[in-house]
Amino acid sequence: MNKFLLILVVICILLGCNSRKTSGDDGRVQRPGVSKFNETGSDDTAVQAQKKTDEAKGPTVYLFDKNGEYPDNKLSDFMYFVPLISPVPVTAVTSQNNTQGGHLLSYEKGQTGDSFYVTCDFRMEGKGFYTDEFDGDAMIEWNIKSVNNKKVLKNILDYIKFEGEGYGRIEATGTISESKMTVENVEVHFDARGAESPVMVGLYDVDVTKKKDGHYFGYNKKVARITTLTFERSVTAPKMGIKISAVGKDEESLGTWEHIVGFFGNLFINPIEIDKLGNDTMLEFGLSLYKKDATFTFPKAKNLKTQN
Repeated sequence: MNKFLLILVVICILLGCNSRKTSGDDGRVQRPGVSKFNETGSDDTAVQAQKKTDEAKGPTVYLFDKNGEYPDNKLSDFMYFVPLISPVPVTAVTSQNNTQGGHLLSYEKGQTGDSFYVTCDFRMEGKGFYTDEFDGDAMIEWNIKSVNNKKVLKNILDYIKFEGEGYGRIEATGTISESKMTVENVEVHFDARGAESPVMVGLYDVDVTKKKDGHYFGYNKKVARITTLTFERSVTAPKMGIKISAVGKDEESLGTWEHIVGFFGNLFINPIEIDKLGNDTMLEFGLSLYKKDATFTFPKAKNLKTQN
């Protein structure tokens, strides 16, 4: 009999130990092999939520540090606003062994009455190029929707390319109402401090009646040197203003005559419709500069297809 009781005591002790091993900190029994925390001690649910949040973001650019210096950024991160403003799919292409990067050079802001402004010069340095290539058929279809019964579409956007180095300036202006600051206008200049803009845009015309094998074919291809892009707050579909300094048949042919053509060409360039998210982001970027935020994180560009 004593032997039988001893066996029961041993069994109870073993069961008690196992139940403690599978109990959580709150006393509730957990299933063996299932843990609330991962190996690093963090909550799996929180980790997954943070991962989804990170995946919904674009790159972060670093504007100011604690010492008043201007941190460096990759050019591709700064130019991320291009895929954001695009209403069609975009392929971002970075040249091999690219060393392009940049940082702010100066900072000035002010406030007068119910208005404010901020101006920042920036420098882009390094070798290589960064190009955003727009999906041809999608861009043409987008333009067809915005015009009525036009057989020939002029100056379809093919690509935007930043090659080499340069100086630029970002200017933002806004209004103040009941202590709330709202940016109304942002201009990005690529020809600051007397330097020539390193930003090119490819353009072409297309006859929409001559579609072959499901595709459109462009002609009268040309290249223009961009000096300024303008973003404005709008209650309707937002549009981006473009100013150029020259236009010619290719990047190597932008001489004196092409600069004259470009000067007068600005009189006939209409603002182009862009994605609302991209326009809003540029206005938010302007406010971030005014507030002198240390960093600015772009939202995810839904139309960015691949990045090489």
